[in-house]
Amino acid sequence: MVIRLASMKDIRALFRDKPDVTRGQIDALFEKHGFSSSRSIKRLETNFTNQVFLVETRAHGRVILKIQFRRSLGFSLKTEFAATRALRGIASVPVSESLVYGGDREPLAFECLLIPGEPGESGLSYYLGASRSQRLQLGVLLGKTVAHIHSQQCPDELQSQTERDLTSWEETIQEAMFGDEVLVSSMVATLPELWGRLLVATDPAPEVRVHGDNVFLWGEAGLHNVLVENGNALRISNAHDFQSAGWGTAAHDLLQAEGEYVVKPGSEHFEPGYVDAFRSSYEAVIEKSLMELSPVEEKVLSIVANLRGIRFFWDCGRLLHPKTPEFLGAAVSDLESLHGVG
Repeated sequence: MVIRLASMKDIRALFRDKPDVTRGQIDALFEKHGFSSSRSIKRLETNFTNQVFLVETRAHGRVILKIQFRRSLGFSLKTEFAATRALRGIASVPVSESLVYGGDREPLAFECLLIPGEPGESGLSYYLGASRSQRLQLGVLLGKTVAHIHSQQCPDELQSQTERDLTSWEETIQEAMFGDEVLVSSMVATLPELWGRLLVATDPAPEVRVHGDNVFLWGEAGLHNVLVENGNALRISNAHDFQSAGWGTAAHDLLQAEGEYVVKPGSEHFEPGYVDAFRSSYEAVIEKSLMELSPVEEKVLSIVANLRGIRFFWDCGRLLHPKTPEFLGAAVSDLESLHGVG
């Protein structure tokens, strides 16, 4: 079977195509793990890999049920469970305690996680309605939070999650692009010229030098994954979504946190000084200046991001994203330019 390029209609359908989860199944899961039955259940908006429910229980308060029904490389609730367990108790990193990880797929047919329902407003939503000073303050708080996560010891069980380790970039792209036979045949049929260039550029891969200063990565750093409260003072009350946590270069988290559309020049929400506020607070916590990536390392980072992006949509929807030619073309060009660079 060969899969062709999808349309944006196909991508939008991923958000609608979610399995049915009944109240009876949720109550059975809660009973299995010693929680009281539901008083009410509300499905929350989320991406096309998870379903998230806010459950008001009869005796245990508000609980978030997170169900992952689509899987991809380096992306799982088991990873989130391990990461939050390691970070729990670190005063400078406000994470929820993961109450229960369920990987046996009973009574739900998918991997799931139970976490407390935390108070607070989405950091991204808060940013959109905030004043300039509040936005900059939020950048400071996010920078500190990311830095404190990076300063923690990465659990042994997550140090095998090296998809964002620049020193393992060759293995990462081999697994992402050549680890699925149907993906390979689909790429050959759909983008033969670019695929041929990829084969030439990776056989062998260019020999380049990258540094190996890895940290405990959040994986999904950004305002969209924090809750904030503004009582006596603005604060981040919760950091969440650690499904992509692991071991790798800090630049993955930093570029993600800085690259949200709210801080891009040209965006109606662009706030000059936000990135400086974020970086200054990050550096103050780690007590050293950020090591800038070399041009070679920036290209390696881009190659990994583009090829993993192709694999992510493939794993989650068995489709080739409409921007696959763009992703693959950029990666191939970067790979070609790295040959002969020491």
